[in-house]
This record gives sequence, structure tokens and C-alpha cells, in this order.
Amino acid sequence: MSVKFTQEWVEQAVRKLLGKEEIEGADLAWIKYLSIGESFDNDFFIETSLEAPPKPFVDTDGGDEWMFCLRGGDIANLVECYKNGETPVQLSMFGLESEDEKWEEYANSDKAEKLWGDFSESVSSERYYEQHDDAEFDAWYEGVSRGIASDVPLFTGVEVLRIKGLEFPDFAFLESFPDLRVAEFVETTFHSANNIEKLNGLEQLSCYLD
Repeated sequence: MSVKFTQEWVEQAVRKLLGKEEIEGADLAWIKYLSIGESFDNDFFIETSLEAPPKPFVDTDGGDEWMFCLRGGDIANLVECYKNGETPVQLSMFGLESEDEKWEEYANSDKAEKLWGDFSESVSSERYYEQHDDAEFDAWYEGVSRGIASDVPLFTGVEVLRIKGLEFPDFAFLESFPDLRVAEFVETTFHSANNIEKLNGLEQLSCYLD
């Protein structure tokens, strides 16, 4: 059965990556890496790859957020902190950094840089923007943001998921990714902490304010 995206530009990007005119659900399982959301320059982006991302995962082109990503028990502690907290939940690095000298050494190493450099060559990128007057721009922007959030769970084979901006009712959408091992949330808002225990299945979690 063909897949229906709410965002035509996202569908076009996936068609380009897969080299197919008709996309079926099983096709999306081939996509192992997804970075998607708001660029915060008034437009949107999607980055995808059919290759399995490096393990452990570090984007050495970014800032120091991957040097301070959470792992194992640190993720479990974060989940417990938020389970009974107030909503909405906006995750950030503030106060959550985990000191791990061995991990920081790896994140800053030539090996990590080479792994990311080799993998990044497989990543396909697309951006999306429409010109609107001031009266219509906010409605357009918010509509696209909602649409992207609805389309994210379609990428069922993703191992590394990176979301920038966007809003979600809760963490239930993570059930769509049985192979998910790494997640990144940048200024991503969850209106409830329901199902936040889904984060416990991750190997790595990076969350911060841009």
C-alpha cells in the first residue's frame, strides 16, 4: 500500500532518495537516518540516508552536544525526573550533562570525525520554503510544522532520529521505531510526559536548546 505524506516536499525528498515514484510502507524501512524539522531560518529541512549511521553515533560537524549526550542510566534518570513533572516538556542539555571522560575523548577523536565524515557523504538533504506575506506566514509555518510531526512516524526503519523544533502530544510516536537507538531533540516540545519511558530503549539521547 502506498504511503501518504501530509507534506508533499517530504514525499518528494523520499522519492529522490529511494529512486521511486510510488512509495510503499516497506520502502521507508530502508531509511536508517532521519534529521528533520525547522531550520530556525524560517524554512524547513529533511536529511536522510539509507546507510546505517556510525555506532556509537557522533556528529562532529555540530557543537559539543554529542560530547554531552546521555546514555544508559543517565537516560533512565531523566525519564524518572520528567514522569511526574509539569507539562509541556521541553528537553534541554541544561543540568543534564553527564561527565564521562572516555566518551568525551571518543567524541573529540579522529575516529569519530572520520566515521561521521564517511557517513555524511551518504546523506541526502532538502530544504523547503514558501514566500508569504506577514498575515499568512505564521499560519503557513505552523501548518508545515504540524504536518512534519505527523509524517515523522512513517519512517519506521530509522536508527538515528534527529528532530529540530516541532511539537508532539507525547512520546507515543517513538513506538513507530523498533530499531531506534539514538535520538536528538532540539527545542522540541512535548505537551505531555506520557510514554516518556520509550526513551529508555535508547543507547544515546541528545537534547538541548539551540
